[in-house]
Amino acid sequence: MQKFNYTPSNPFSGSVSSLAIGAGMVIVPLVWPFGIRIGRTPILGPTAVTIIFVLGGLALLAFTALEITKARKLIAQGGEITVDGDQVTIPVVKKGAVVLESFKLSEVERTKFDEEENEFNISLPSDHHVIRGAFFDSADAFEAFKSVFEK
Repeated sequence: MQKFNYTPSNPFSGSVSSLAIGAGMVIVPLVWPFGIRIGRTPILGPTAVTIIFVLGGLALLAFTALEITKARKLIAQGGEITVDGDQVTIPVVKKGAVVLESFKLSEVERTKFDEEENEFNISLPSDHHVIRGAFFDSADAFEAFKSVFEK
């Protein structure tokens, strides 16, 4: 049986840039409205650009706040991934609580490692899990976890 600590050290890890971009998308067009034009042809006026940027920025801030909340729940309640033979159990935050979800390695349809985001995606017939590399104790532990799926 293998056990991996899956608790982020900081709930804001990886979220600071998203918070800054989201805030910028809301504040900049409200303070300095601008339109979009190609050459001399106006494509979108300042009001339309402001609405699009503010809505997009608010959506980005909401998604980032949700991720921070999930990380805080994992920190508060702890999280541990266990691999026992063919059975994998991972902590998942649902409705404000950390629940353990299990699946068999034989059920995994597809895995993908996103190097840019340092995330490991696991696709199952009825679910999809994103495992973040930053939540592991070390890069070696994350690599050891990913190697379980290479068999």
